[in-house]
Amino acid sequence: MRHPAGSRRRGRLMVAWLLGTLPLALLLSAAAWRAERAQHRRGRTTRWLWLAAIAASVLLPLARLPGVLAAMPPEQAQLKLGWFVLSSGMLLLLALRSVWLLSHQRRWQKSTLLGTPVFLSGGIGPCVAGLLRPRIVMPVWLRLISSQQQTLLLAHEQCRLAARDPQLLALAYALIVLMPWNLPLWWQVHRLRFAIEVDCDARMLAHGHAPRDYAIVLRQHGQCYSGLTGASPIVLNDPLALRRRRRLMGRFTRDQAANLL
Repeated sequence: MRHPAGSRRRGRLMVAWLLGTLPLALLLSAAAWRAERAQHRRGRTTRWLWLAAIAASVLLPLARLPGVLAAMPPEQAQLKLGWFVLSSGMLLLLALRSVWLLSHQRRWQKSTLLGTPVFLSGGIGPCVAGLLRPRIVMPVWLRLISSQQQTLLLAHEQCRLAARDPQLLALAYALIVLMPWNLPLWWQVHRLRFAIEVDCDARMLAHGHAPRDYAIVLRQHGQCYSGLTGASPIVLNDPLALRRRRRLMGRFTRDQAANLL
Protein backbone atom coordinates (compact mmCIF):
# COMPACT_ATOMS: atom_id res chain seq x y z
CA MET A 1 0.00 0.00 0.00
CA ARG A 2 1.38 3.43 -0.94
CA HIS A 3 1.72 5.89 1.90
CA PRO A 4 0.78 9.44 0.79
CA ALA A 5 2.85 11.03 3.56
CA GLY A 6 5.97 9.15 2.49
CA SER A 7 5.37 10.06 -1.14
CA ARG A 8 5.04 13.73 -0.24
CA ARG A 9 8.30 13.61 1.74
CA ARG A 10 10.10 12.08 -1.24
CA GLY A 11 8.61 14.72 -3.50
CA ARG A 12 9.77 17.50 -1.21
CA LEU A 13 13.27 16.01 -1.33
CA MET A 14 13.54 16.72 -5.05
CA VAL A 15 12.16 20.24 -4.68
CA ALA A 16 14.58 20.90 -1.82
CA TRP A 17 17.45 19.66 -3.99
CA LEU A 18 16.45 21.94 -6.85
CA LEU A 19 16.07 24.96 -4.60
CA GLY A 20 19.27 24.12 -2.72
CA THR A 21 21.38 24.41 -5.85
CA LEU A 22 20.63 28.15 -6.04
CA PRO A 23 22.00 29.27 -2.63
CA LEU A 24 25.01 27.00 -3.15
CA ALA A 25 25.79 28.70 -6.47
CA LEU A 26 25.20 32.12 -4.85
CA LEU A 27 27.55 31.25 -1.99
CA LEU A 28 30.25 30.08 -4.38
CA SER A 29 29.71 33.20 -6.50
CA ALA A 30 30.21 35.44 -3.47
CA ALA A 31 33.34 33.52 -2.45
CA ALA A 32 34.76 33.74 -5.98
CA TRP A 33 33.93 37.46 -6.12
CA ARG A 34 35.83 38.16 -2.89
CA ALA A 35 38.76 35.99 -4.00
CA GLU A 36 38.80 37.76 -7.36
CA ARG A 37 39.15 41.16 -5.71
CA ALA A 38 42.07 39.85 -3.64
CA GLN A 39 43.72 38.34 -6.72
CA HIS A 40 43.33 41.59 -8.64
CA ARG A 41 45.02 43.51 -5.83
CA ARG A 42 47.98 41.13 -6.22
CA GLY A 43 48.00 41.57 -10.00
CA ARG A 44 46.89 38.00 -10.70
CA THR A 45 44.28 36.66 -13.09
CA THR A 46 41.18 34.77 -12.06
CA ARG A 47 39.95 32.61 -14.94
CA TRP A 48 40.54 29.34 -13.08
CA LEU A 49 38.85 30.75 -9.98
CA TRP A 50 35.59 31.29 -11.84
CA LEU A 51 35.83 28.01 -13.70
CA ALA A 52 36.24 26.25 -10.34
CA ALA A 53 33.17 28.06 -9.00
CA ILE A 54 31.12 26.95 -12.03
CA ALA A 55 32.32 23.35 -11.72
CA ALA A 56 31.62 23.21 -7.97
CA SER A 57 28.16 24.79 -8.42
CA VAL A 58 27.24 22.00 -10.84
CA LEU A 59 29.16 18.93 -9.72
CA LEU A 60 28.57 19.15 -5.96
CA PRO A 61 24.76 18.99 -6.28
CA LEU A 62 25.00 16.33 -9.00
CA ALA A 63 26.85 14.06 -6.57
CA ARG A 64 23.60 13.79 -4.55
CA LEU A 65 21.30 13.57 -7.55
CA PRO A 66 21.15 9.74 -7.97
CA GLY A 67 19.75 9.29 -4.45
CA VAL A 68 17.28 12.13 -4.97
CA LEU A 69 16.04 10.68 -8.27
CA ALA A 70 15.70 7.22 -6.75
CA ALA A 71 13.43 8.62 -4.05
CA MET A 72 11.33 10.73 -6.42
CA PRO A 73 7.69 9.58 -6.62
CA PRO A 74 6.36 8.80 -10.12
CA GLU A 75 3.84 11.65 -10.02
CA GLN A 76 6.70 14.18 -10.00
CA ALA A 77 8.28 12.91 -13.20
CA GLN A 78 7.37 16.24 -14.82
CA LEU A 79 10.28 17.83 -12.93
CA LYS A 80 12.71 15.55 -14.73
CA LEU A 81 10.91 16.22 -18.00
CA GLY A 82 11.18 19.98 -17.51
CA TRP A 83 14.87 19.68 -16.73
CA PHE A 84 15.42 17.57 -19.84
CA VAL A 85 13.55 20.07 -22.02
CA LEU A 86 15.60 23.01 -20.73
CA SER A 87 18.93 21.23 -21.19
CA SER A 88 17.90 19.97 -24.62
CA GLY A 89 16.81 23.46 -25.61
CA MET A 90 20.17 24.91 -24.67
CA LEU A 91 21.99 22.16 -26.56
CA LEU A 92 19.83 22.88 -29.58
CA LEU A 93 20.62 26.60 -29.33
CA LEU A 94 24.35 25.89 -29.19
CA ALA A 95 24.03 23.53 -32.14
CA LEU A 96 22.15 26.14 -34.18
CA ARG A 97 24.81 28.75 -33.45
CA SER A 98 27.45 26.25 -34.53
CA VAL A 99 25.59 25.69 -37.79
CA TRP A 100 25.37 29.47 -38.23
CA LEU A 101 29.12 29.71 -37.73
CA LEU A 102 29.79 26.94 -40.23
CA SER A 103 27.60 28.68 -42.81
CA HIS A 104 29.68 31.84 -42.42
CA GLN A 105 32.98 29.97 -42.56
CA ARG A 106 32.34 29.08 -46.19
CA ARG A 107 32.52 32.78 -47.03
CA TRP A 108 35.70 33.47 -45.07
CA GLN A 109 38.86 33.99 -47.08
CA LYS A 110 42.17 32.46 -46.09
CA SER A 111 44.77 35.17 -45.90
CA THR A 112 47.78 36.35 -43.92
CA LEU A 113 48.08 39.36 -41.67
CA LEU A 114 51.60 40.48 -40.84
CA GLY A 115 52.82 37.01 -41.75
CA THR A 116 50.24 35.17 -39.62
CA PRO A 117 47.55 32.95 -41.21
CA VAL A 118 44.07 34.35 -40.56
CA PHE A 119 40.57 34.16 -41.97
CA LEU A 120 38.99 37.37 -43.27
CA SER A 121 35.27 37.83 -42.73
CA GLY A 122 32.74 40.41 -43.78
CA GLY A 123 31.98 41.58 -40.25
CA ILE A 124 32.83 38.91 -37.68
CA GLY A 125 35.81 39.47 -35.41
CA PRO A 126 38.37 40.16 -34.24
CA CYS A 127 37.95 36.83 -32.47
CA VAL A 128 39.12 33.24 -32.24
CA ALA A 129 36.44 30.92 -33.64
CA GLY A 130 36.20 27.16 -33.54
CA LEU A 131 36.61 24.48 -30.92
CA LEU A 132 38.62 21.56 -32.30
CA ARG A 133 40.60 23.72 -34.72
CA PRO A 134 40.29 27.31 -33.52
CA ARG A 135 41.43 29.95 -35.94
CA ILE A 136 41.89 33.70 -35.87
CA VAL A 137 39.09 35.56 -37.65
CA MET A 138 39.57 39.19 -38.63
CA PRO A 139 37.12 41.56 -40.34
CA VAL A 140 38.12 42.91 -43.72
CA TRP A 141 38.07 46.51 -42.42
CA LEU A 142 41.18 45.67 -40.41
CA ARG A 143 43.24 46.43 -43.51
CA LEU A 144 42.13 50.06 -43.29
CA ILE A 145 43.70 50.76 -39.89
CA SER A 146 47.35 51.38 -39.12
CA SER A 147 49.88 48.54 -39.04
CA GLN A 148 50.54 49.24 -35.35
CA GLN A 149 46.88 48.69 -34.48
CA GLN A 150 46.80 45.60 -36.70
CA THR A 151 49.76 44.24 -34.76
CA LEU A 152 48.04 44.78 -31.42
CA LEU A 153 44.74 43.25 -32.53
CA LEU A 154 46.51 40.25 -34.02
CA ALA A 155 48.66 39.79 -30.90
CA HIS A 156 45.51 39.89 -28.77
CA GLU A 157 43.93 37.04 -30.71
CA GLN A 158 47.19 35.08 -30.68
CA CYS A 159 47.19 35.34 -26.88
CA ARG A 160 43.63 34.06 -26.86
CA LEU A 161 44.55 31.18 -29.14
CA ALA A 162 47.56 30.21 -27.00
CA ALA A 163 45.46 30.30 -23.82
CA ARG A 164 42.82 27.99 -25.39
CA ASP A 165 40.00 30.40 -24.61
CA PRO A 166 37.42 28.75 -26.93
CA GLN A 167 37.93 25.39 -25.23
CA LEU A 168 37.67 26.96 -21.77
CA LEU A 169 34.42 28.71 -22.63
CA ALA A 170 33.07 25.54 -24.24
CA LEU A 171 33.74 23.66 -20.99
CA ALA A 172 31.88 26.33 -19.02
CA TYR A 173 28.87 26.11 -21.35
CA ALA A 174 28.94 22.30 -21.16
CA LEU A 175 28.60 22.56 -17.38
CA ILE A 176 25.74 25.05 -17.66
CA VAL A 177 23.89 22.70 -20.01
CA LEU A 178 23.53 20.38 -17.02
CA MET A 179 21.72 23.12 -15.02
CA PRO A 180 20.47 25.78 -17.42
CA TRP A 181 17.83 26.97 -14.95
CA ASN A 182 20.45 27.95 -12.35
CA LEU A 183 20.69 31.74 -12.84
CA PRO A 184 23.76 32.28 -10.61
CA LEU A 185 25.67 29.98 -12.98
CA TRP A 186 25.04 32.38 -15.85
CA TRP A 187 26.47 35.23 -13.81
CA GLN A 188 29.53 33.08 -13.06
CA VAL A 189 30.05 32.55 -16.79
CA HIS A 190 29.77 36.31 -17.29
CA ARG A 191 32.53 36.80 -14.71
CA LEU A 192 34.59 34.05 -16.35
CA ARG A 193 34.43 35.86 -19.69
CA PHE A 194 35.61 39.06 -18.01
CA ALA A 195 38.42 37.17 -16.26
CA ILE A 196 39.52 35.74 -19.62
CA GLU A 197 39.75 39.26 -21.03
CA VAL A 198 41.80 40.47 -18.04
CA ASP A 199 44.06 37.43 -18.45
CA CYS A 200 44.57 38.31 -22.11
CA ASP A 201 45.39 41.92 -21.17
CA ALA A 202 48.08 40.70 -18.78
CA ARG A 203 49.57 38.47 -21.47
CA MET A 204 49.70 41.41 -23.85
CA LEU A 205 51.67 43.40 -21.28
CA ALA A 206 53.94 40.42 -20.65
CA HIS A 207 54.80 40.37 -24.35
CA GLY A 208 56.00 43.95 -24.04
CA HIS A 209 53.16 45.83 -25.72
CA ALA A 210 52.82 49.38 -24.48
CA PRO A 211 49.82 49.75 -22.14
CA ARG A 212 48.87 53.14 -23.61
CA ASP A 213 48.83 51.91 -27.23
CA TYR A 214 46.93 48.78 -26.25
CA ALA A 215 44.37 50.80 -24.29
CA ILE A 216 43.80 53.03 -27.34
CA VAL A 217 43.11 49.97 -29.49
CA LEU A 218 40.68 48.65 -26.90
CA ARG A 219 38.84 51.97 -26.82
CA GLN A 220 38.66 52.34 -30.60
CA HIS A 221 37.99 48.77 -31.66
CA GLY A 222 37.00 47.01 -28.46
CA GLN A 223 33.26 47.23 -29.01
CA CYS A 224 33.36 44.91 -32.03
CA TYR A 225 31.21 41.95 -31.10
CA SER A 226 31.34 38.65 -32.92
CA GLY A 227 28.15 37.16 -31.51
CA LEU A 228 29.74 33.70 -31.61
CA THR A 229 29.24 31.27 -28.79
CA GLY A 230 32.64 30.27 -27.50
CA ALA A 231 34.41 33.01 -29.46
CA SER A 232 34.67 35.90 -27.08
CA PRO A 233 35.17 39.32 -28.68
CA ILE A 234 38.16 41.46 -27.86
CA VAL A 235 36.21 42.92 -24.95
CA LEU A 236 32.82 42.41 -23.46
CA ASN A 237 30.34 44.72 -25.14
CA ASP A 238 30.25 46.99 -22.09
CA PRO A 239 32.05 50.35 -21.74
CA LEU A 240 32.16 49.96 -17.95
CA ALA A 241 33.90 46.59 -18.31
CA LEU A 242 36.40 48.18 -20.68
CA ARG A 243 37.21 50.97 -18.21
CA ARG A 244 37.62 48.45 -15.42
CA ARG A 245 40.01 46.40 -17.53
CA ARG A 246 42.11 49.46 -18.18
CA ARG A 247 42.33 50.10 -14.43
CA LEU A 248 43.29 46.49 -13.75
CA MET A 249 46.05 46.62 -16.35
CA GLY A 250 47.79 49.19 -14.18
CA ARG A 251 48.06 46.63 -11.37
CA PHE A 252 50.07 44.11 -13.38
CA THR A 253 53.80 44.56 -13.12
CA ARG A 254 55.92 43.20 -15.97
CA ASP A 255 57.17 40.36 -13.74
CA GLN A 256 53.66 39.39 -12.64
CA ALA A 257 52.41 39.36 -16.21
CA ALA A 258 55.42 37.32 -17.34
CA ASN A 259 54.32 34.50 -15.00
CA LEU A 260 51.38 33.87 -17.31
CA LEU A 261 53.60 32.96 -20.26
